[in-house]
Amino acid sequence: MKSAKPVKPAKLMKRCRRRLNCFCALMCSVVFSAFIIGCGNTASTAENASPEALYSADRDIDLFVYEDTAYVNAMDVDWVGELSLAKGEALGEIGRSGVTDDFQDWDATVLTEGTVIYSSGETEVLLADTGEALIPYLKYVEG
Repeated sequence: MKSAKPVKPAKLMKRCRRRLNCFCALMCSVVFSAFIIGCGNTASTAENASPEALYSADRDIDLFVYEDTAYVNAMDVDWVGELSLAKGEALGEIGRSGVTDDFQDWDATVLTEGTVIYSSGETEVLLADTGEALIPYLKYVEG
């Protein structure tokens, strides 16, 4: 039986470096690909949460925009109904009603112009005072 030739340490190190370089290149491309795919998902999520996207998905949606974020009527959301919500500080009022595109702060699809919006003590819920009722609106964040 022939014995294997001993490999010189310099040659062995060269092989190891070559394999390590290939491994590093492979790992870098995997990480880069994951980053690109992740960024693509984030962009589409933000796009899906836009008031325009929400309105195009449901033409009957009751929402308004505050600080570039859509707030959707939450009267029928069980867990919101179980919260102890109290009318807090007035944040502003609806400036335009019946808006269907190019939403800006204080635009609404259903609420009438002049409807005052209040904080509620819950960071994700605002209250609209219609004069007849305080309606909870839930911050719409997808992701």
